[in-house]
Amino acid sequence: MTKETFVLIVGGGPVGLSASIDLSWRGVPHILVTENVETATHPKCNTTNTRSMEHFRRLGIARELRSEALPAELERASAYVTRYCGYELGRLPRAYADWPTPEVPATISQIVLEKTLRAIAESRPQAEIMFGWKLVSFTTRDDGVTAEIENVASGEQRTVRARFMLGADGASSTVRRALGLRMVGDDGAVPRAFMGGTMLSYFIRAPGLTAASGRRPSHMTWIINPQMRAMFYAQDGREKWVVHYAVPVGIDWRDVNAQKMIRDAIGADVEFEILSGGPWTGGLALVAEHYQSGPVFLAGDAAHLFTPLGGLGMNTGIGDVMNLTWKLAAVHDGWGGPNLAPSYEVERRPIGVCNSQLGVRCAAVMDGWETPPDFEADTQSAATTRAALGARAVVEDKPQYRTLGLQLGERYEDSPIVMPDGTPNPPNDPENYVPVDRPGARAPHLWLGKDRSLYDALGKGFTLLDFGEPDGVAALADAARQRGVPLEIMPLGPTEASPYRSKLVLVRPDQHIVWHGERVSDALAVIDRVRGA
Repeated sequence: MTKETFVLIVGGGPVGLSASIDLSWRGVPHILVTENVETATHPKCNTTNTRSMEHFRRLGIARELRSEALPAELERASAYVTRYCGYELGRLPRAYADWPTPEVPATISQIVLEKTLRAIAESRPQAEIMFGWKLVSFTTRDDGVTAEIENVASGEQRTVRARFMLGADGASSTVRRALGLRMVGDDGAVPRAFMGGTMLSYFIRAPGLTAASGRRPSHMTWIINPQMRAMFYAQDGREKWVVHYAVPVGIDWRDVNAQKMIRDAIGADVEFEILSGGPWTGGLALVAEHYQSGPVFLAGDAAHLFTPLGGLGMNTGIGDVMNLTWKLAAVHDGWGGPNLAPSYEVERRPIGVCNSQLGVRCAAVMDGWETPPDFEADTQSAATTRAALGARAVVEDKPQYRTLGLQLGERYEDSPIVMPDGTPNPPNDPENYVPVDRPGARAPHLWLGKDRSLYDALGKGFTLLDFGEPDGVAALADAARQRGVPLEIMPLGPTEASPYRSKLVLVRPDQHIVWHGERVSDALAVIDRVRGA
Protein backbone atom coordinates (compact mmCIF):
# COMPACT_ATOMS: atom_id res chain seq x y z
CA MET A 1 0.00 0.00 0.00
CA THR A 2 1.38 3.42 -0.98
CA LYS A 3 0.35 6.68 0.63
CA GLU A 4 0.89 10.07 -1.03
CA THR A 5 1.36 13.25 0.98
CA PHE A 6 3.24 16.54 0.85
CA VAL A 7 5.28 16.30 4.07
CA LEU A 8 6.29 13.20 6.01
CA ILE A 9 7.18 13.97 9.64
CA VAL A 10 9.23 11.33 11.45
CA GLY A 11 8.93 11.73 15.22
CA GLY A 12 5.95 12.33 17.50
CA GLY A 13 7.48 14.35 20.31
CA PRO A 14 6.68 18.03 20.94
CA VAL A 15 8.75 19.16 17.95
CA GLY A 16 7.16 16.81 15.43
CA LEU A 17 3.67 17.44 16.80
CA SER A 18 4.21 21.21 16.69
CA ALA A 19 5.27 20.91 13.05
CA SER A 20 2.10 18.94 12.34
CA ILE A 21 -0.15 21.53 14.00
CA ASP A 22 1.46 24.40 12.08
CA LEU A 23 1.26 22.56 8.74
CA SER A 24 -2.42 21.86 9.40
CA TRP A 25 -2.99 25.52 10.26
CA ARG A 26 -1.52 26.35 6.87
CA GLY A 27 -3.60 23.73 5.03
CA VAL A 28 -0.71 21.44 4.09
CA PRO A 29 -1.46 17.69 3.96
CA HIS A 30 1.04 15.56 5.84
CA ILE A 31 1.66 12.28 7.65
CA LEU A 32 3.40 11.93 11.02
CA VAL A 33 4.91 8.57 12.00
CA THR A 34 6.50 7.67 15.32
CA GLU A 35 7.56 4.31 16.64
CA ASN A 36 6.27 5.28 20.08
CA VAL A 37 2.87 3.80 20.80
CA GLU A 38 2.04 6.56 23.28
CA THR A 39 3.27 10.02 24.12
CA ALA A 40 5.99 10.51 26.75
CA THR A 41 5.55 8.73 30.07
CA HIS A 42 8.81 9.96 31.58
CA PRO A 43 9.38 13.72 32.10
CA LYS A 44 12.02 15.50 30.06
CA CYS A 45 11.49 19.17 29.25
CA ASN A 46 9.43 21.10 31.80
CA THR A 47 9.30 24.66 30.47
CA THR A 48 7.66 25.88 27.30
CA ASN A 49 9.44 29.18 26.95
CA THR A 50 8.24 32.61 25.87
CA ARG A 51 9.09 32.29 22.18
CA SER A 52 7.41 28.88 21.93
CA MET A 53 4.31 30.27 23.62
CA GLU A 54 4.26 33.13 21.09
CA HIS A 55 4.18 30.54 18.31
CA PHE A 56 1.42 28.62 20.07
CA ARG A 57 -0.53 31.87 20.52
CA ARG A 58 -0.41 32.36 16.75
CA LEU A 59 -1.81 28.86 16.33
CA GLY A 60 -4.60 29.59 18.79
CA ILE A 61 -3.57 26.97 21.35
CA ALA A 62 -1.54 28.94 23.92
CA ARG A 63 -4.45 29.29 26.34
CA GLU A 64 -5.20 25.57 26.19
CA LEU A 65 -1.57 24.68 26.88
CA ARG A 66 -1.30 27.21 29.70
CA SER A 67 -4.32 25.64 31.38
CA GLU A 68 -2.28 22.42 31.62
CA ALA A 69 0.65 24.11 33.40
CA LEU A 70 1.60 23.71 37.06
CA PRO A 71 -0.86 25.31 39.50
CA ALA A 72 -0.55 29.11 39.61
CA GLU A 73 -0.16 29.07 43.38
CA LEU A 74 3.07 27.05 43.15
CA GLU A 75 5.85 29.63 43.27
CA ARG A 76 7.95 29.76 40.11
CA ALA A 77 11.35 29.81 41.78
CA SER A 78 14.55 27.86 42.20
CA ALA A 79 15.19 26.85 45.81
CA TYR A 80 18.79 25.89 46.68
CA VAL A 81 18.82 23.43 49.57
CA THR A 82 21.08 20.91 51.26
CA ARG A 83 18.39 18.22 50.98
CA TYR A 84 14.76 18.53 49.97
CA CYS A 85 13.90 18.35 53.66
CA GLY A 86 17.10 20.09 54.74
CA TYR A 87 18.35 23.66 55.01
CA GLU A 88 17.37 26.22 52.37
CA LEU A 89 20.42 28.18 51.19
CA GLY A 90 18.71 30.67 48.94
CA ARG A 91 15.82 31.22 46.53
CA LEU A 92 15.69 32.72 43.05
CA PRO A 93 12.15 33.68 41.98
CA ARG A 94 11.15 34.19 38.35
CA ALA A 95 10.08 37.70 37.42
CA TYR A 96 7.87 38.06 34.33
CA ALA A 97 6.43 41.53 34.87
CA ASP A 98 6.75 44.02 32.00
CA TRP A 99 8.20 41.50 29.56
CA PRO A 100 8.12 42.76 25.92
CA THR A 101 5.82 39.94 24.80
CA PRO A 102 2.19 38.90 25.15
CA GLU A 103 3.27 35.45 26.38
CA VAL A 104 5.41 34.52 29.39
CA PRO A 105 6.83 30.98 29.84
CA ALA A 106 4.54 28.11 30.82
CA THR A 107 5.78 25.42 33.23
CA ILE A 108 4.30 22.27 31.71
CA SER A 109 5.56 18.74 32.16
CA GLN A 110 6.44 17.21 28.81
CA ILE A 111 4.17 14.31 29.70
CA VAL A 112 1.20 16.68 29.71
CA LEU A 113 2.45 18.84 26.84
CA GLU A 114 2.86 15.95 24.43
CA LYS A 115 -0.53 14.50 25.28
CA THR A 116 -2.22 17.84 24.61
CA LEU A 117 -0.29 18.50 21.41
CA ARG A 118 -1.15 15.02 20.13
CA ALA A 119 -4.86 15.56 20.73
CA ILE A 120 -4.71 18.89 18.88
CA ALA A 121 -2.71 17.41 15.98
CA GLU A 122 -5.08 14.46 15.61
CA SER A 123 -8.08 16.77 15.48
CA ARG A 124 -6.85 18.49 12.29
CA PRO A 125 -8.18 17.12 8.97
CA GLN A 126 -4.94 17.81 7.06
CA ALA A 127 -2.97 15.45 9.31
CA GLU A 128 -2.65 11.69 9.53
CA ILE A 129 -1.01 10.94 12.89
CA MET A 130 0.38 7.40 13.05
CA PHE A 131 1.68 6.41 16.48
CA GLY A 132 3.22 2.93 16.58
CA TRP A 133 4.75 3.20 13.08
CA LYS A 134 8.50 3.39 12.58
CA LEU A 135 10.59 4.55 9.67
CA VAL A 136 12.45 1.55 8.21
CA SER A 137 14.24 3.17 5.26
CA PHE A 138 13.90 5.91 2.68
CA THR A 139 15.29 7.01 -0.64
CA THR A 140 15.43 10.52 -2.01
CA ARG A 141 14.86 11.77 -5.52
CA ASP A 142 14.75 15.19 -7.16
CA ASP A 143 11.04 15.60 -6.52
CA GLY A 144 10.81 14.09 -3.03
CA VAL A 145 11.16 11.09 -0.77
CA THR A 146 9.96 7.50 -0.82
CA ALA A 147 9.87 5.98 2.67
CA GLU A 148 9.12 2.53 4.00
CA ILE A 149 7.31 2.45 7.35
CA GLU A 150 6.36 -0.46 9.58
CA ASN A 151 3.78 -1.04 12.30
CA VAL A 152 5.77 -1.91 15.44
CA ALA A 153 3.04 -4.28 16.69
CA SER A 154 1.89 -6.12 13.59
CA GLY A 155 4.89 -5.79 11.28
CA GLU A 156 2.68 -4.44 8.49
CA GLN A 157 4.67 -2.35 6.02
CA ARG A 158 3.59 0.60 3.91
CA THR A 159 5.19 2.99 1.46
CA VAL A 160 4.90 6.76 1.81
CA ARG A 161 5.76 9.16 -1.01
CA ALA A 162 6.24 12.80 0.03
CA ARG A 163 7.61 15.99 -1.46
CA PHE A 164 9.54 16.69 1.78
CA MET A 165 10.52 14.77 4.91
CA LEU A 166 11.22 16.20 8.36
CA GLY A 167 13.34 14.19 10.77
CA ALA A 168 12.24 15.16 14.28
CA ASP A 169 12.99 11.72 15.65
CA GLY A 170 15.22 12.49 18.60
CA ALA A 171 18.79 12.10 19.73
CA SER A 172 19.41 8.77 17.98
CA SER A 173 17.63 9.99 14.83
CA THR A 174 17.15 7.29 12.20
CA VAL A 175 16.81 10.03 9.60
CA ARG A 176 20.08 11.76 10.52
CA ARG A 177 22.00 8.49 10.62
CA ALA A 178 20.64 7.42 7.24
CA LEU A 179 21.80 10.73 5.78
CA GLY A 180 25.27 10.14 7.24
CA LEU A 181 25.33 13.49 9.04
CA ARG A 182 27.69 13.82 12.01
CA MET A 183 27.04 15.63 15.28
CA VAL A 184 29.82 18.09 16.06
CA GLY A 185 30.67 19.97 19.26
CA ASP A 186 31.05 19.08 22.95
CA ASP A 187 30.36 15.39 23.63
CA GLY A 188 30.04 15.71 27.41
CA ALA A 189 33.38 14.10 28.19
CA VAL A 190 34.37 16.90 30.59
CA PRO A 191 33.49 15.82 34.15
CA ARG A 192 31.14 18.17 35.97
CA ALA A 193 29.72 18.46 39.45
CA PHE A 194 26.26 18.41 37.84
CA MET A 195 24.87 18.10 34.31
CA GLY A 196 28.06 16.56 32.96
CA GLY A 197 28.80 12.96 32.07
CA THR A 198 26.42 10.24 33.22
CA MET A 199 23.18 11.44 34.79
CA LEU A 200 20.22 9.53 36.22
CA SER A 201 16.64 10.69 35.93
CA TYR A 202 13.78 9.29 38.05
CA PHE A 203 10.08 10.06 37.96
CA ILE A 204 8.69 9.70 41.48
CA ARG A 205 5.46 10.02 43.43
CA ALA A 206 5.82 11.30 47.01
CA PRO A 207 2.52 12.71 48.34
CA GLY A 208 3.98 13.75 51.70
CA LEU A 209 7.18 15.38 50.46
CA THR A 210 6.09 19.02 50.43
CA ALA A 211 4.64 18.88 53.93
CA ALA A 212 7.69 17.05 55.27
CA SER A 213 10.05 19.70 53.90
CA GLY A 214 8.52 22.46 56.00
CA ARG A 215 9.58 24.93 53.31
CA ARG A 216 7.53 27.13 51.01
CA PRO A 217 7.23 24.96 47.89
CA SER A 218 8.78 25.98 44.59
CA HIS A 219 8.63 24.37 41.18
CA MET A 220 12.41 23.74 41.09
CA THR A 221 14.67 22.55 43.91
CA TRP A 222 18.44 22.14 43.71
CA ILE A 223 20.16 19.69 46.10
CA ILE A 224 23.70 20.75 47.07
CA ASN A 225 25.72 18.93 49.73
CA PRO A 226 29.10 17.17 50.08
CA GLN A 227 27.57 13.82 49.20
CA MET A 228 25.63 14.61 46.03
CA ARG A 229 24.23 17.01 43.48
CA ALA A 230 20.64 16.56 42.39
CA MET A 231 17.55 18.47 41.32
CA PHE A 232 13.79 18.03 41.86
CA TYR A 233 11.35 19.49 39.33
CA ALA A 234 7.64 19.53 40.18
CA GLN A 235 5.42 17.74 37.68
CA ASP A 236 1.96 18.43 39.07
CA GLY A 237 2.53 20.75 42.03
CA ARG A 238 1.26 18.10 44.44
CA GLU A 239 2.90 14.69 44.54
CA LYS A 240 5.03 14.04 41.46
CA TRP A 241 8.58 15.13 40.68
CA VAL A 242 11.36 14.31 38.27
CA VAL A 243 14.70 13.85 40.06
CA HIS A 244 18.02 14.33 38.25
CA TYR A 245 21.19 13.01 39.88
CA ALA A 246 24.81 13.32 38.83
CA VAL A 247 26.56 9.93 38.94
CA PRO A 248 29.99 10.45 40.54
CA VAL A 249 32.98 10.04 38.24
CA GLY A 250 34.25 6.45 38.23
CA ILE A 251 30.90 4.97 39.33
CA ASP A 252 28.86 2.80 36.97
CA TRP A 253 25.28 4.07 36.97
CA ARG A 254 24.05 0.47 37.28
CA ASP A 255 25.72 0.33 40.70
CA VAL A 256 23.69 3.28 42.00
CA ASN A 257 21.00 2.27 44.48
CA ALA A 258 18.13 4.45 43.26
CA GLN A 259 16.05 4.04 46.41
CA LYS A 260 18.95 5.08 48.64
CA MET A 261 19.99 7.94 46.37
CA ILE A 262 16.50 9.46 46.35
CA ARG A 263 16.13 8.92 50.10
CA ASP A 264 19.44 10.70 50.66
CA ALA A 265 18.37 13.56 48.39
CA ILE A 266 15.12 13.93 50.32
CA GLY A 267 16.93 13.83 53.65
CA ALA A 268 13.96 12.59 55.71
CA ASP A 269 11.84 9.49 56.18
CA VAL A 270 9.32 10.22 53.44
CA GLU A 271 7.55 7.50 51.48
CA PHE A 272 8.01 7.63 47.72
CA GLU A 273 7.47 5.45 44.66
CA ILE A 274 9.70 5.34 41.59
CA LEU A 275 7.50 5.40 38.49
CA SER A 276 10.24 5.29 35.85
CA GLY A 277 13.88 6.15 35.38
CA GLY A 278 17.18 5.61 33.64
CA PRO A 279 20.48 7.14 32.50
CA TRP A 280 21.22 9.99 30.15
CA THR A 281 24.28 12.07 29.25
CA GLY A 282 24.84 15.61 30.46
CA GLY A 283 27.32 18.19 29.24
CA LEU A 284 26.38 17.91 25.57
CA ALA A 285 26.57 20.76 23.09
CA LEU A 286 26.26 18.90 19.79
CA VAL A 287 24.85 20.20 16.52
CA ALA A 288 24.37 18.34 13.24
CA GLU A 289 26.87 19.38 10.56
CA HIS A 290 23.90 20.05 8.26
CA TYR A 291 20.17 20.53 8.81
CA GLN A 292 19.18 19.66 5.26
CA SER A 293 20.02 17.08 2.63
CA GLY A 294 17.94 17.49 -0.53
CA PRO A 295 14.24 17.18 0.36
CA VAL A 296 15.02 16.01 3.92
CA PHE A 297 15.32 18.31 6.95
CA LEU A 298 16.32 17.81 10.58
CA ALA A 299 14.85 19.55 13.64
CA GLY A 300 14.85 19.26 17.43
CA ASP A 301 17.09 16.67 19.08
CA ALA A 302 17.77 15.13 15.67
CA ALA A 303 19.57 18.38 14.81
CA HIS A 304 21.01 19.44 18.17
CA LEU A 305 21.62 18.00 21.64
CA PHE A 306 21.92 20.39 24.58
CA THR A 307 22.67 20.19 28.26
CA PRO A 308 19.18 21.04 29.56
CA LEU A 309 20.22 23.88 31.87
CA GLY A 310 18.42 26.94 30.54
CA GLY A 311 15.60 24.90 29.01
CA LEU A 312 16.49 25.65 25.39
CA GLY A 313 16.53 22.14 23.88
CA MET A 314 12.88 21.46 23.09
CA ASN A 315 12.15 25.14 22.63
CA THR A 316 14.91 25.54 20.04
CA GLY A 317 13.37 22.56 18.25
CA ILE A 318 9.96 24.24 18.22
CA GLY A 319 11.64 27.33 16.81
CA ASP A 320 13.20 25.13 14.12
CA VAL A 321 9.92 23.81 12.79
CA MET A 322 8.14 27.17 13.01
CA ASN A 323 10.91 28.50 10.76
CA LEU A 324 10.52 25.61 8.31
CA THR A 325 6.81 24.85 8.04
CA TRP A 326 5.74 28.15 6.47
CA LYS A 327 8.44 27.69 3.84
CA LEU A 328 7.21 24.20 2.96
CA ALA A 329 3.66 25.59 2.86
CA ALA A 330 4.84 28.28 0.42
CA VAL A 331 6.22 25.60 -1.90
CA HIS A 332 2.96 23.64 -1.54
CA ASP A 333 0.93 26.73 -2.43
CA GLY A 334 3.13 27.53 -5.42
CA TRP A 335 4.69 30.87 -4.48
CA GLY A 336 7.85 29.72 -2.68
CA GLY A 337 11.02 30.12 -4.74
CA PRO A 338 14.01 27.75 -4.95
CA ASN A 339 15.97 29.58 -2.24
CA LEU A 340 13.18 29.48 0.33
CA ALA A 341 13.44 25.98 1.84
CA PRO A 342 17.29 25.97 1.77
CA SER A 343 17.26 29.16 3.89
CA TYR A 344 16.18 26.96 6.83
CA GLU A 345 19.70 25.67 7.53
CA VAL A 346 21.28 29.09 6.99
CA GLU A 347 18.91 30.60 9.55
CA ARG A 348 18.51 27.88 12.16
CA ARG A 349 21.86 26.14 12.44
CA PRO A 350 23.62 29.22 13.89
CA ILE A 351 20.81 29.43 16.46
CA GLY A 352 21.42 25.79 17.38
CA VAL A 353 25.16 26.40 17.79
CA CYS A 354 24.58 29.51 19.90
CA ASN A 355 21.90 27.99 22.15
CA SER A 356 23.89 24.80 22.70
CA GLN A 357 26.50 26.72 24.67
CA LEU A 358 24.23 28.01 27.45
CA GLY A 359 23.82 24.73 29.32
CA VAL A 360 27.56 24.02 29.23
CA ARG A 361 28.32 27.50 30.60
CA CYS A 362 25.78 27.07 33.41
CA ALA A 363 27.17 23.64 34.31
CA ALA A 364 30.69 25.07 34.50
CA VAL A 365 29.47 27.71 36.97
CA MET A 366 28.01 25.02 39.22
CA ASP A 367 31.41 23.35 39.38
CA GLY A 368 32.52 26.21 41.60
CA TRP A 369 29.87 25.61 44.27
CA GLU A 370 32.06 23.72 46.73
CA THR A 371 30.72 22.40 50.03
CA PRO A 372 32.96 21.60 53.04
CA PRO A 373 32.46 18.33 54.99
CA ASP A 374 30.54 20.11 57.79
CA PHE A 375 28.22 21.92 55.36
CA GLU A 376 25.08 20.41 56.90
CA ALA A 377 26.13 20.73 60.54
CA ASP A 378 23.85 22.47 63.03
CA THR A 379 26.47 25.10 63.90
CA GLN A 380 26.78 28.85 63.37
CA SER A 381 29.88 28.34 61.26
CA ALA A 382 28.08 25.93 58.92
CA ALA A 383 25.06 28.25 58.76
CA THR A 384 27.31 31.10 57.70
CA THR A 385 28.90 28.93 55.00
CA ARG A 386 25.48 27.87 53.74
CA ALA A 387 24.25 31.46 53.60
CA ALA A 388 27.32 32.52 51.64
CA LEU A 389 26.89 29.74 49.09
CA GLY A 390 23.18 30.47 48.81
CA ALA A 391 23.85 34.14 48.10
CA ARG A 392 26.44 33.17 45.52
CA ALA A 393 24.20 30.60 43.80
CA VAL A 394 21.31 33.06 43.49
CA VAL A 395 23.59 35.47 41.62
CA GLU A 396 25.61 33.01 39.55
CA ASP A 397 22.64 30.91 38.44
CA LYS A 398 20.66 33.82 36.98
CA PRO A 399 21.95 33.35 33.39
CA GLN A 400 20.23 29.95 33.33
CA TYR A 401 16.83 31.61 33.61
CA ARG A 402 17.49 35.04 32.13
CA THR A 403 17.49 33.94 28.50
CA LEU A 404 15.09 36.48 27.02
CA GLY A 405 17.82 37.82 24.77
CA LEU A 406 18.36 34.35 23.30
CA GLN A 407 14.66 33.68 22.93
CA LEU A 408 13.38 36.96 21.50
CA GLY A 409 16.67 38.24 20.12
CA GLU A 410 17.03 35.58 17.40
CA ARG A 411 18.14 37.37 14.24
CA TYR A 412 18.59 35.93 10.76
CA GLU A 413 20.99 38.64 9.63
CA ASP A 414 22.75 36.56 6.94
CA SER A 415 19.69 34.89 5.45
CA PRO A 416 19.35 34.87 1.64
CA ILE A 417 15.64 35.74 2.01
CA VAL A 418 16.18 38.82 4.19
CA MET A 419 17.01 42.22 2.69
CA PRO A 420 19.58 43.91 4.96
CA ASP A 421 19.27 47.64 5.59
CA GLY A 422 23.01 48.31 5.55
CA THR A 423 23.31 49.27 9.21
CA PRO A 424 25.76 47.55 11.62
CA ASN A 425 24.49 44.57 13.59
CA PRO A 426 23.80 45.68 17.16
CA PRO A 427 25.19 43.43 19.92
CA ASN A 428 22.89 40.66 21.09
CA ASP A 429 22.77 40.23 24.87
CA PRO A 430 21.77 36.62 25.68
CA GLU A 431 20.12 37.66 28.96
CA ASN A 432 18.37 40.90 28.14
CA TYR A 433 16.19 41.58 25.12
CA VAL A 434 16.17 44.99 23.48
CA PRO A 435 13.58 45.31 20.67
CA VAL A 436 15.18 46.00 17.30
CA ASP A 437 13.20 46.71 14.13
CA ARG A 438 15.79 45.49 11.65
CA PRO A 439 15.59 42.87 8.89
CA GLY A 440 16.12 39.37 10.25
CA ALA A 441 14.91 40.22 13.76
CA ARG A 442 11.68 39.10 15.37
CA ALA A 443 9.12 41.84 14.85
CA PRO A 444 8.89 43.68 18.18
CA HIS A 445 5.69 43.13 20.14
CA LEU A 446 3.20 45.98 20.21
CA TRP A 447 -0.12 46.14 22.05
CA LEU A 448 -2.93 47.23 19.70
CA GLY A 449 -5.53 47.30 22.44
CA LYS A 450 -6.53 45.53 25.61
CA ASP A 451 -5.19 41.95 25.43
CA ARG A 452 -4.68 42.28 21.66
CA SER A 453 -1.13 41.98 20.44
CA LEU A 454 0.32 42.90 17.07
CA TYR A 455 0.92 39.16 16.69
CA ASP A 456 -2.80 38.50 16.96
CA ALA A 457 -3.38 40.65 13.87
CA LEU A 458 -0.63 39.30 11.62
CA GLY A 459 -1.75 37.20 8.67
CA LYS A 460 -0.83 33.61 7.82
CA GLY A 461 1.32 34.91 4.98
CA PHE A 462 3.29 38.15 4.91
CA THR A 463 2.04 41.26 6.65
CA LEU A 464 2.98 44.82 5.69
CA LEU A 465 2.90 47.19 8.64
CA ASP A 466 1.88 50.57 7.23
CA PHE A 467 2.84 53.59 9.30
CA GLY A 468 1.76 56.02 6.58
CA GLU A 469 3.34 55.44 3.14
CA PRO A 470 0.46 54.73 0.70
CA ASP A 471 2.58 54.64 -2.47
CA GLY A 472 4.88 51.97 -1.02
CA VAL A 473 1.91 49.97 0.22
CA ALA A 474 0.32 50.01 -3.25
CA ALA A 475 3.58 48.97 -4.96
CA LEU A 476 4.27 46.06 -2.61
CA ALA A 477 0.65 44.89 -2.71
CA ASP A 478 0.74 44.87 -6.52
CA ALA A 479 4.07 43.00 -6.59
CA ALA A 480 2.75 40.40 -4.15
CA ARG A 481 -0.35 39.87 -6.32
CA GLN A 482 1.82 39.38 -9.40
CA ARG A 483 3.84 36.69 -7.64
CA GLY A 484 0.89 35.05 -5.86
CA VAL A 485 2.36 35.85 -2.44
CA PRO A 486 -0.23 36.20 0.36
CA LEU A 487 0.09 39.69 1.82
CA GLU A 488 -2.08 41.49 4.32
CA ILE A 489 -1.86 45.23 4.91
CA MET A 490 -2.02 46.47 8.51
CA PRO A 491 -2.55 50.23 8.72
CA LEU A 492 -1.15 51.42 12.02
CA GLY A 493 -0.35 55.09 11.65
CA PRO A 494 2.28 56.93 13.71
CA THR A 495 2.38 56.20 17.42
CA GLU A 496 4.82 57.41 20.06
CA ALA A 497 4.83 53.98 21.72
CA SER A 498 5.85 52.14 18.54
CA PRO A 499 9.25 50.41 18.49
CA TYR A 500 9.23 50.75 14.67
CA ARG A 501 11.19 53.52 12.96
CA SER A 502 10.29 52.95 9.30
CA LYS A 503 7.01 53.75 7.60
CA LEU A 504 6.93 50.33 5.92
CA VAL A 505 7.81 47.06 7.68
CA LEU A 506 7.39 43.70 5.95
CA VAL A 507 6.89 40.79 8.35
CA ARG A 508 7.03 37.18 7.20
CA PRO A 509 4.80 34.31 8.45
CA ASP A 510 7.00 33.42 11.44
CA GLN A 511 6.95 37.01 12.78
CA HIS A 512 10.43 38.00 11.59
CA ILE A 513 11.07 41.21 9.65
CA VAL A 514 12.40 40.70 6.12
CA TRP A 515 12.49 44.30 4.86
CA HIS A 516 11.76 47.83 6.03
CA GLY A 517 12.10 51.30 4.64
CA GLU A 518 10.64 54.75 4.17
CA ARG A 519 9.79 53.97 0.55
CA VAL A 520 10.26 51.12 -1.93
CA SER A 521 12.13 51.59 -5.21
CA ASP A 522 11.67 48.08 -6.66
CA ALA A 523 8.75 46.26 -5.08
CA LEU A 524 9.11 43.16 -7.27
CA ALA A 525 12.74 42.78 -6.20
CA VAL A 526 11.67 42.89 -2.54
CA ILE A 527 8.91 40.33 -3.00
CA ASP A 528 11.12 38.01 -5.04
CA ARG A 529 13.89 38.16 -2.43
CA VAL A 530 11.65 37.38 0.54
CA ARG A 531 9.86 34.51 -1.23
CA GLY A 532 13.16 32.86 -2.06
CA ALA A 533 13.17 33.59 -5.78
